Amino acid sequence: MPKLDHSSKYLILYSTFAGFISAWAISGLLVIVDIVSQTPIGTFFAVIGTSLGFYDPAVSQYIGFALHIATGTVAGNIFGQVALFWNKLFPSNFKRGITYGIILGIHL
Repeated sequence: MPKLDHSSKYLILYSTFAGFISAWAISGLLVIVDIVSQTPIGTFFAVIGTSLGFYDPAVSQYIGFALHIATGTVAGNIFGQVALFWNKLFPSNFKRGITYGIILGIHL
């Protein structure tokens, strides 16, 4: 098991926060897609909520949005845990962190 230095203690926290921020950013892009396609705003999130059995349109949007944010946050957390012990994935600088984050987001 590799020795953890002071800078790696916060890797999981930073990765979790990065996943949270990126989920919010993607949510904004999904709203723009709804505007461009002239569908009601929140349709993507409503589909997620409806598929889980929440048939009220307002409730299903919030459920879908919450699950979308939770998925991004958990994905960032898991990436941080894996990167902490697998040195090839350790985001040692800003550019590498952004690159790995984009790759992880695309894979989801």
